[in-house]
Amino acid sequence: MKLIESIILFASLAFLIMFVDQALYKKVPLSDSYFFLMFSLAGFLFYTYRRGLRKIKEKQEAEAKKEEKPKNIEQRLKKK
Repeated sequence: MKLIESIILFASLAFLIMFVDQALYKKVPLSDSYFFLMFSLAGFLFYTYRRGLRKIKEKQEAEAKKEEKPKNIEQRLKKK
């Protein structure tokens, strides 16, 4: 997990905690604390999107590395 992804994830969690605190404990109307919930949801979705992109990129890099290496010794010797 990269630093930016960690920050996004924990910021989203912090917004969710602020929403729960405002809505349940301080009895603030939901219309006044709704933006905390929306920021939290947007952050979680953005984190999931970035994580998915990173996994796809890593898989493509692994496949590219795998294709570069010849599988048998004869092909490896021919390359040299």
